[in-house]
Amino acid sequence: MNDTDSSATPGEATPDAPPAASDSAPGAPQQPAPAPPTAGTPAVQPMLETEARTWAMLVHLIAAIAAFLSAGTLSWLAPLVIWLIFKDRSALVDHHGKQNLNLQLTVLVTGVGAVVLGLMLFVVGIIFTLIIWGIYWLYAMIISIVAAVKANNGEYYSMPLIIPFLR
Repeated sequence: MNDTDSSATPGEATPDAPPAASDSAPGAPQQPAPAPPTAGTPAVQPMLETEARTWAMLVHLIAAIAAFLSAGTLSWLAPLVIWLIFKDRSALVDHHGKQNLNLQLTVLVTGVGAVVLGLMLFVVGIIFTLIIWGIYWLYAMIISIVAAVKANNGEYYSMPLIIPFLR
C-alpha cells in the first residue's frame, strides 16, 4: 500500500492522522487513559474565599434567627443542611458549621435537661432551671452573632462553653 492511498485498514496509521496507541514503539512510554467519570459522585469543586466566608457567616446568622423564631428547637436544622452541603468545599464552612451545630445541640440538650431537672424539683426548680437555660440561650444568640462576624472576616473562631459533639 502506498502513502497516498486513503483507504487504510483499521490499526494502520494514515499519513495525516496520529498513530494509534497500539502503533507506538514497544519501549515507548504510553500515556494513561483518563479515568472515566463515576456516576453519582461529582468532583468536589472548592469555593471561592468570599463565597466560603458568606456561607460560614450565614451558618451562624440563620441559626440565630431560627433560634429566635422557634425558641431554640429548630435552630440546629439550617446549620446542619448548610454544613452537609458545603463541608467538603471549604474548610472555613466546615469549621463554622461544626461549631454552630455544637452550639445548637448544646442549647437543645441543656434545654431538655433544664425541663427534666425542673420537673423533678417541682415548681421552684422549673423556674430556676428555665431561667438558667434562658441565660444560656441568650449567650448562644450573642455568641452566634460574634461568630458570624469572625466567619465573615475569615477567622476560624472556636466558641467557648459548648459541648463538642462534632470535632
